[in-house]
Amino acid sequence: MAEDLSKEQLKPDHPDRKTGYERILTDPAPPWFVELYPGGDGTGFLQKLNRHSVLFHQRSASRLVVSFDNIANANDLSFSREPWGWKFFRDEGWSHMGIFARTKAWYRDPEIISYFQTQADQGFFAQFDQVVFAGASMGGFGALTFSALVPGANVIAFNPQTTLDERLVPWETRYRFGQVQDWDLPFSDAAQTVENVGKAYVFYDPFFDLDRQQVTRLKGDNVVLLKTWFSNHFAAPMLRKLDILKPVMLEAMDGTLEPQAYYRMMRARRRLPLYMRGIEAIGGERHPQLVAQARQRFRRLRRAALAEAAS
Repeated sequence: MAEDLSKEQLKPDHPDRKTGYERILTDPAPPWFVELYPGGDGTGFLQKLNRHSVLFHQRSASRLVVSFDNIANANDLSFSREPWGWKFFRDEGWSHMGIFARTKAWYRDPEIISYFQTQADQGFFAQFDQVVFAGASMGGFGALTFSALVPGANVIAFNPQTTLDERLVPWETRYRFGQVQDWDLPFSDAAQTVENVGKAYVFYDPFFDLDRQQVTRLKGDNVVLLKTWFSNHFAAPMLRKLDILKPVMLEAMDGTLEPQAYYRMMRARRRLPLYMRGIEAIGGERHPQLVAQARQRFRRLRRAALAEAAS
C-alpha cells in the first residue's frame, strides 16, 4: 500500500515510481476511469498497443470524435493522463476515441495504422452519424491523415504538420525524431489525404513561417485555413485565452464555421497581451511608428475592457 512506501519512493522522479504500480498507489485515478471501471455507468474500452493506446467511450451515436495526442503528451507517464480534449468531448456527451502516443513517432507505426484500417473495414466508424478527427501539432497530423479512412468526416487541426517526409518538405527543420520514422508507410502526407474529408478546419499563425509552409500545402475547396495571428505554435491556447475555443470547436464540429464569423470572434485578440507582444516582436524594428500606434490602441482597449468588467 502507499503507506508502505518511503518518502523517497513517493517522489515523482524515484525509480520505483516508474514501475507503474507505485503510481497507481499514490496518484489519483484518471478521470475517464470513472466511466469504465467495473462499477462505472459508461461503456467502452482501453486497448494498449505497442507504442500507442486506444481509449474509447461509447456515448452518443450521433457523433464520434477521434482525437490524437501531440508531442507534449508523449512522455507523460502519469496514471491520471487523459486523451486530448477528453473533458470537452465528455461534457458535450459525444462518443470519443482518444489515441495515446507513447513515442514522438508521428503515428508512423504499422500497428496503429493496421488498427485504424481494421476498425474502418469492420464498420466501427459507420455506426456513427458523424465522425470528427481532431488534434494539435503531431495530433493534427494524425487527424488529417487518418480521416482518409472515413470519407466525409470533418477535421479540426491546430498547427498541424502535413508530413515530415524530407523528400516533400526539405525546409522543415523541426522534429528530428519524427523525420527519421518510416515515411513510406500509408497515411504519410495530409496533402494527399485531405481531399477525402468533409471539411478540414486548420488553425495556424501566418507569421510562424514553418507552420505556414506546412498548412499551405493543403489544397481544396473543403480546406478552411484560419489565421491565429501571433499565436506562434499555440493556436488552441490562444483561442482558449480569448474564451472562444468552445464556440469555434462547436461550429467546426458541425462543419458550419464560416471564416467571416470566426474572424469576428477573433477581434477579441486586440485586447490580449500575447497578441501585442507578437506585434512588437515582428514589427518592432521594421515599423516602430505603427507598433507605437498599435500599443496605444491596445492600452485603450485594455482600459475599456477592465472598466467594463468592473461596472
